[in-house]
This record gives sequence, structure tokens and C-alpha cells, in this order.
Amino acid sequence: MPPALYAHDPFLALHQALQHPWLDLPAAVLSTACEGWALALLGLVAFGARERDARRLAAVFLPLALALLASGVAVQELKDLFATPRPLSVYGGEQVRIGLEPLFLFGFPSGHASAVATFGVYALLAYRRRASWSLALVLLGGLSRIYLGAHWVLDVLGGWALGGSLGLLAYLLARWAWPEGHLARLAPGRGAASGKSLAAAGAPEMPRGP
Repeated sequence: MPPALYAHDPFLALHQALQHPWLDLPAAVLSTACEGWALALLGLVAFGARERDARRLAAVFLPLALALLASGVAVQELKDLFATPRPLSVYGGEQVRIGLEPLFLFGFPSGHASAVATFGVYALLAYRRRASWSLALVLLGGLSRIYLGAHWVLDVLGGWALGGSLGLLAYLLARWAWPEGHLARLAPGRGAASGKSLAAAGAPEMPRGP
């Protein structure tokens, strides 16, 4: 029987319903892509494709890198605090199909879910619709951890909540620290407002009537 925290967790039903051999490789790739180092690399590439200037890239990327680092530290502290078992240690290999390495202890919250939510929320706040693809990565990355038998549904939800909060906090702190920095200029309306200001500054003064 699962512990009280997971008494009503739908992990087993969802895990078994998702199982298909052709999903094994995509789930493993998604899970790896949701590790902190992989997300940092993805952010560097994705942000770098939009920011051709090194200083602008640094202004967008460094808050994300620090948030991913904070996510890793916070997850480890919370895992040690809650010390919850993994699904495999509760149900055994007869009911849990392990996609990668077998994991037994310290499941809450999911570090992969936290990291990908940190990335997704931060990218979406920084680039808005241009980073909407990151939401699919958040959802599929979390599901991959359930598919692979590594985490309960509650672990993933907890990881998403933690990571989303850290992504939001990183964005807000960066905007607060540099209110006129590049992240501020990426915000909706700022580019148009800047363009109007420049146009107004360069427009010749119209003669006034009598």
C-alpha cells in the first residue's frame, strides 16, 4: 500500500495506461532533456538564436541559469526533508515498468519537473508567444517521469509548482534589478513605445497657426 501522502495518487493507473514500446525512446529523451544541464544548454541555444548580441544573451540567460541552479538545490533539500518513497519501492517491479535506472527513495518533489517548469515559465515570461513551445516541454517532460516509473503524479505536480515559482521569481528579480535592461525591452508594448518615442524625438516641430 502507498503511504498516506500518495493514498489517492493516480500514478499506477496513468503509468500503466501510457505504456507502449514506441514511447520508450521519446520518454527517455524527454526525461534527459528535463535535466538542469540540458535545459541550460537548450536555453543558451534557443535564446542565442534570438539574441545575436552577447550582452543581450547574457542578460536573458543568466537569470535562467541561476534559477535552474536554485531549483536543483531546493529540490535536494526538499527530498531530504520529506524522504518519500518512489513508486518502485511501493509497488515493485511487477507493477512498475522502469524505463531508465531503478529509483527507490526520496521522490518528492520531482527534480526534472521542477527544472523544466523553471525553464518554461521563465522563457514564456521573457519571450511570450515566441516561447509557447516551452509549455509543451513542461507537460511532456513531467509525463515522461510518470511513464518511466520514476515519480508519483504528486511528485510531478510539486516539481511544477516549485519550478514555476522559481522561474517567475527569477524573471521578476531580473526586471527589478535592471528595470531598463534587455528583459524590460522584451516586454509587450515596450518596443512599440520606444519606437514611438524615437519617432517623436526625431519629428520636426510643426508650425503653429496664428
